[in-house]
Amino acid sequence: MLCALSEKEFTKIYNRLDIKLEPMGESFYNPMLKPLVEELKERGLCEESNGAQCIFVPKQKVPVMLLKSDGGFNYDTTDMAALRYRVDEQKADRIIYVTDVGQELHFKLIFAAGMKCEFYNPKITTLNHMMFGMVLRESDEEVKEGEKKKVERIKTREGKTIKLEDLLNEAKTRALDQFKERLQ
Repeated sequence: MLCALSEKEFTKIYNRLDIKLEPMGESFYNPMLKPLVEELKERGLCEESNGAQCIFVPKQKVPVMLLKSDGGFNYDTTDMAALRYRVDEQKADRIIYVTDVGQELHFKLIFAAGMKCEFYNPKITTLNHMMFGMVLRESDEEVKEGEKKKVERIKTREGKTIKLEDLLNEAKTRALDQFKERLQ
């Protein structure tokens, strides 16, 4: 029921932004994770590092970690499986990842590892990471009289969120106000 409610709300936003998607949650890729790691190990593309299975890519200090030392998978594994699926099964010629700027290194690593593993050919498939700035909010902390409230990064894991619909409404209002101001 919660998934259906979420999907209904997501669809409203997608329609508003004229976005057409074929939704696939992270769990869609779960059956692909273990075979992916096994294949890349067999192909000699994984290296063990502190008990984890990793792909090291040129010019990067940190690897793509496909299998944690405790045997668990992570976002790197899921994103590698998703990249492969999108190219091989969906025949994507362009994939656009939209996240905050804090994910920049992650996607540089995924794109480089994907190329190293021959999951995509950059002459055929274009990968783009469209970054947006961090969404900030006023802090809940009390401030002394005359002081400005502090601004903090929204931390969804702490339950501090702003609904995307509210953010879009605010952006639209501000853009319209600026447009009107420029016309005067």
